[in-house]
Amino acid sequence: MKRTISLMLALASVGSMGVSAMAANDTDNTMVISPAPSVVAEAQRQFIVNGKPMALDSYTTENGTLMVPVRALGEALGFTVTWNNFSVNINNGEMQSDLRIGEENYFAYTAIPDAVGMTAPFTLGAAPVLKNDKTYVPVKLFTVLFGNVDETVKITDTTVTIDKNAKADEDGDTAEIPNPLTEHADIASLETAVGFKLRCPALPEGYRADSFIDISGTLAEVFYVSDKDTVVFRMEKGDSADISGDCNVYADKKTVEVGGVSVSVEGNGDVRKATWSQDGFAFSLTSEKGLTEAQLAAALK
Repeated sequence: MKRTISLMLALASVGSMGVSAMAANDTDNTMVISPAPSVVAEAQRQFIVNGKPMALDSYTTENGTLMVPVRALGEALGFTVTWNNFSVNINNGEMQSDLRIGEENYFAYTAIPDAVGMTAPFTLGAAPVLKNDKTYVPVKLFTVLFGNVDETVKITDTTVTIDKNAKADEDGDTAEIPNPLTEHADIASLETAVGFKLRCPALPEGYRADSFIDISGTLAEVFYVSDKDTVVFRMEKGDSADISGDCNVYADKKTVEVGGVSVSVEGNGDVRKATWSQDGFAFSLTSEKGLTEAQLAAALK
């Protein structure tokens, strides 16, 4: 089993891809992808990034969320920013996040090879927006990516200070939040931790349950492995549209009916991700190698 490490993860609330010229370069084209921002403050603040002034265009939404261009700021802070078909990955080799234009469903997870760690889904007040060929995100995303240290991003009416080496306490130690993932010995102990009974999938012969994890005590996650594939099942109270944590962009997307339940299915001629809601719970099933629709239907019955 992959080792689980203690991560600097925020609990406050895609693969390697080619970069398009549109996202990499500023142009004169005016383009805003829904949801369009409700801008109430266009006056430019002064940005101080790691102790040095930096020219950044920004705007504040109607609800007070400060939006910044993710590529310019991310690269200044040591991140690699990768764009692919309205999805953006931001990665500094230790932490990363996958962003979808127009979807306020944020995750942060480890970028360290062979390590496991991911936050529960969280919100930041606004979804990523594509505006004038630039992707804008809430500046507070960088607070999450640098360990949820409040001092990472400081905002006043005139100045925004961003310091990736900010310290959270007087003795200079950077605050570290423990990994929100807790491993359990079996399904029963996982059910006790999250407080509800799991509706586990009936996968084809050859798969075995390998890991039982709760994320922040609210989301249950079970890994099933076979000789050729890994399937991850998630379940959480609520009606979230997508709790899978899979932000890959697939060629096919449709809705199928399984046992009277509408299931959103994505894949590349197969089923790589399925998400659905039922009886006050949200569910997801992801497969590294892909399932058939018949296997999905059998798994969910």
